Amino acid sequence: MRDLSIIWRMMLLLAACGALHAAPAAETQPWQKLYTGQDATGPNVIALWQFQPGQEAKDASGHGHDLKLRGNTRFIAGGPLGGYLESFLGGTDNDTQMGAVAKDHPDLSPAGAFTLEAWFAAKPEMEQTANVFMIDKKYFNYSREDPRANWDYCLCLARAGKQRRLLAHLGYGKDSATYSSEAFEVKPGEWIHVAFTYDGAGTGRFFVNGQPAGKTVHEGRGPITPGNYDLVLGDRYGSTHSGFPGYLAQVRLSNGIVPYFTGPLEVTPGVGRTAFVRMEKDASFSLTVSNDTDKPLTNGQVQVVFGGNTRRITLPNLAPNQEQVVPIPVDTSLRPDSYPLTVTATAVADGREYRTEKEFQITIVPRPLPDQMPVVMWGTGDIPRLKQIGFTHRLVYLTDYGKIWKAGEPTEAMTTGAIAERARMLDELLVNGLGAAVYIYPGRWVMNNKKLQEQFQRVERTGKPRGNKDVCASFPEIQQYAYNAGASVARTFGHFPALQAALVHSEIRDGTDLCFHPHDQEAYRRETGLEIPAEVQSKSGVRFSSVRGFPARQVVPDDHPLLQFYRWFWKDGDGWNSLHTQVHRGLKSTGRKDLWTFFDPAVRVPSLWGSGGQVDYVSQWTYSYPDAIKIGQATDELFAMADGQPGQQVMKMTQVIWYRSGTAPNLPEDESKRAPWEKEKPEARFITISPDHMREAFWSKLSRPIRGIMYHGWGSLVETGEKQGYCYTNPETEKVLGELTRTVVRPLGPTLLNVPDRKSDVALLESFSSQVFAARGTHGWSNAWEADMHLILQWAQLQPRIIYEQTIQRDGLDGYRVLVMPFCDVLPESVVKKVVEFQRKGGIIVADEFLTPALTPDIVLPSYRRTKKAHEDKAALQALAAQLRRELDPFYTRYGEASDPDVVVRFRQYGQNDYLFAVNDKRTYGDYVGHHGLVMEKGLPHAATITVRRPAGYVYDLVAHRAVPAKATDGTLKIDASFGPGDGRLFLITPKPVTSVRVATAGQARLGSSVAIRAAVLDNQGKPLAAVIPVQVEVIDAQGRPAEPSGYYAAKDGQFSFTLDLARNDTPGRWTVRVRELASGKTNTATLTVAR
Repeated sequence: MRDLSIIWRMMLLLAACGALHAAPAAETQPWQKLYTGQDATGPNVIALWQFQPGQEAKDASGHGHDLKLRGNTRFIAGGPLGGYLESFLGGTDNDTQMGAVAKDHPDLSPAGAFTLEAWFAAKPEMEQTANVFMIDKKYFNYSREDPRANWDYCLCLARAGKQRRLLAHLGYGKDSATYSSEAFEVKPGEWIHVAFTYDGAGTGRFFVNGQPAGKTVHEGRGPITPGNYDLVLGDRYGSTHSGFPGYLAQVRLSNGIVPYFTGPLEVTPGVGRTAFVRMEKDASFSLTVSNDTDKPLTNGQVQVVFGGNTRRITLPNLAPNQEQVVPIPVDTSLRPDSYPLTVTATAVADGREYRTEKEFQITIVPRPLPDQMPVVMWGTGDIPRLKQIGFTHRLVYLTDYGKIWKAGEPTEAMTTGAIAERARMLDELLVNGLGAAVYIYPGRWVMNNKKLQEQFQRVERTGKPRGNKDVCASFPEIQQYAYNAGASVARTFGHFPALQAALVHSEIRDGTDLCFHPHDQEAYRRETGLEIPAEVQSKSGVRFSSVRGFPARQVVPDDHPLLQFYRWFWKDGDGWNSLHTQVHRGLKSTGRKDLWTFFDPAVRVPSLWGSGGQVDYVSQWTYSYPDAIKIGQATDELFAMADGQPGQQVMKMTQVIWYRSGTAPNLPEDESKRAPWEKEKPEARFITISPDHMREAFWSKLSRPIRGIMYHGWGSLVETGEKQGYCYTNPETEKVLGELTRTVVRPLGPTLLNVPDRKSDVALLESFSSQVFAARGTHGWSNAWEADMHLILQWAQLQPRIIYEQTIQRDGLDGYRVLVMPFCDVLPESVVKKVVEFQRKGGIIVADEFLTPALTPDIVLPSYRRTKKAHEDKAALQALAAQLRRELDPFYTRYGEASDPDVVVRFRQYGQNDYLFAVNDKRTYGDYVGHHGLVMEKGLPHAATITVRRPAGYVYDLVAHRAVPAKATDGTLKIDASFGPGDGRLFLITPKPVTSVRVATAGQARLGSSVAIRAAVLDNQGKPLAAVIPVQVEVIDAQGRPAEPSGYYAAKDGQFSFTLDLARNDTPGRWTVRVRELASGKTNTATLTVAR
């Protein structure tokens, strides 16, 4: 019954197929029949598999490329041509060989042009996977620096929204290229014929049911490079397998381009865009009209219908194989939606009219709202799940580094075909409300290019190579190349609004090293007038105990030769910071001020300003174990680093992955004591952060004035089937992150981006000099004593600011009451002088036993070395926090505190308004990794009374959107708060109450006009409340649909405004504007009558 239904659908499909040129009737094409004669055994046929009864596995071309079945795959009689191959879904959950295999043979690797074709029908299971292999002789459907990944060809079927797209991946020896078709509908059970032709010179064409379905051009390409993999039908060659969930019939591989797979008059999207932002200026759709006949085409015309308007464009005469790019203006003032753009192209050759019609989807998306907080997936991920969780950005790759290096100047960042493929991807992201962050790493590419690495590697004083892979980033050629790479991406993709950010290199300075090229030594002489000291042997520094004549009190002159050198090296000398700046400058070269750049991990270096160069944001990833609130320490380090680069700001990443070695290293011998994930994925090397740690880390970093949040580890956040690498081991974590983005980031993000930090009067010094001379420092890992001291301060209900020696040298210590100095063995004279003056004026020094003898601490907290027993370590550090409180409290009064150290409070402030964050850090061992004793991963419910030293105020829970009772007593405000596991609370405390919302707009308007909307959140005197209030705006059109610019806003100083731009195709009638403030939940509504 299944075969009969498939045949019936196929017959309907064939009946519907029309010829491209005008003709009395559509003739049956050769590809619609079972190949016989020359079509089966002719000299150009390499192999033909028809799966006919009794000859199912035979190569019908007679060349002996017979098939052998794998897995459950089977031959079945029937289908469109009498026999077909059934294959089955495979992948990470079912990594089993499927399909049918023909043994490798040189003839199966065509030497020039070739044609690959097949009939297929999908099963419903195809919806379960984003990409499946139809035909594979390449194994790797991507390029990587391994010759085995760059041989031969494969043909895949990839998801494209609700449709599918053919992808042909061809290997060229050193690299590979991808050729992509237009998207087309694939219905389960419906037979479709597809063909891919390659001209042996970089042009690939696709045909679906005989109709042209896209063309990709990669300039400078030649024939494919032959490989030695077997050819597989219906699966990937090897693991991880990707069985084709469907059926294949009549698969043929031919030398040359089969004549009936050439298009007469072809219309395809050009290398441009199909998605636009509403009200975008000078928007146009690029259309390519090609003459794929062997005759000149004349009297050509293109008719375009879009948005109710018709446009006719005259074409020039087109010689054979010539194409014409036609820009089509797009009216972006239309209502955000998807619209058909219909193209009819006609031309004449030898008295015959050729005619083709195509329909393209043009999408207009709403304009972005102001002050939306980025939620970046540091990596890739499928669009539906990215949106569901609440991500706003993901990484993309837009750079052909070899092409740019060869050009020696800014150029097109990729080949034409690759640009077209990336253009489709960028448009798809935009349509789905996602932004792209290009990961751009020219310096690393040079490192990974063996020839260039040898040319530009770092050297010893003798001129011999240093022996590591790192290149000398200070070479002028490398600096210029970095600029060229950034400028090439901006030039090629800068007009795509989906491209919104750029990660500049990453994890690059871990491998940096000293270098002694003549230009390095000369740069140091220019900076200091000195030679590089002979004692310099390592990038890390020189132990003071080994330096002859080192000052006994461990106070060094500011111009100490070693200190000068290491300051220079880590700021400028290794070349990487300036290299980041060059990429940043290149990306900004086309005027895209809204394109923001970031570098990470920015504080995996000594505590000295400059890491990341002039990028817009510095970021750092942090593993939450063993104590999730340590992410606050890592965030504070970023603010200390950014403080030295005017205008630079901070984003913060939480690692979704946990190293197995740091959380659950060994499987319990008794299987009954293993967690479920340990039974299911015992070989997992990276597991999922626990949900309570995810929540607690989120609140800890959000309590700082960061500008965006990031997460890395897609395979541990969602199920991908991986069982060894990044593994999905806790399904609750994904739900928690989705909940936090929905209930906190989206509604409160605009407000948080407008609320600065509260000035702190407690400073924690991270000493660069001690890092150089005593091997101190966290280096971004948050696992050293300095980081634990920061934890102690949080548990002691203090709000520390991390500062550098440079901060003290520039700003002094005025405004601080407490200076905390962990591991400050060695300090510069200028810093010691300012600390002595600070203490003389009544400042309090808290230090450990390693403080330089030149200073005397007021309070000594002995350093603590962790035992790797999580509960003991936390108890010991909290005991030190209690000791600190006993000694400090008689001399210091906090602005705010919780009644229990397991509730950590922190303040941001706008005017007279406090934004109070409270984070529940009460944890125990759970049944996820707790049995290993390294991490208390399970949060517990908790409650505490929070005291704020202000005489009065009105308190609002900004997440729950309600007023909160508070008691004013003895000049303080007390708030009783309860918490769920790992939970955080955000309270707004204002001097006046929120009493009402006001919305003002014109009562009437016409389609096509603009309407100003003004709103205010009012206090008890009817005036705008002088705070930043989160608000939600809903604009509802006459049909009850949400309209632009609905969303979340920040009412700064209690008021905000926006413009409603009515489209000419909007619906007239009664419109509603509803504004809800999210402090107490009050709402007001205005109506607008819209006429034509």
